[in-house]
Amino acid sequence: AVAAALAGSYLVASLLLRPAAGAGGGGATLVGLARATSDGAFNATIWDVLVHPAWQGRGLGKDLVERVAATLLDAGISNVTLFADAAALPFYEGLGFEADPEGIRGMFYAGK
Repeated sequence: AVAAALAGSYLVASLLLRPAAGAGGGGATLVGLARATSDGAFNATIWDVLVHPAWQGRGLGKDLVERVAATLLDAGISNVTLFADAAALPFYEGLGFEADPEGIRGMFYAGK
């Protein structure tokens, strides 16, 4: 399911820790990831902003969100939204996101 979500995304950004040249130890380690879905024209939604716990508090999540948002805006996508846990709202507000800026409320299908 994770592979399908990543493959179906419009944009996936990742932060990789690579060993120093000559240090050995193998390949890169994934320390952060963010992805966005989009119609490619007007709307995009940022999902799954993740930073490994050992690397949190260093500005990596901020960098991921800013770079993903900038990439989407540079592509001409003017409506960038995201879904976030309530506890993370202050983090995203500090990056310029607003909760319901025009009173628009999202709705989720719950079945009949």
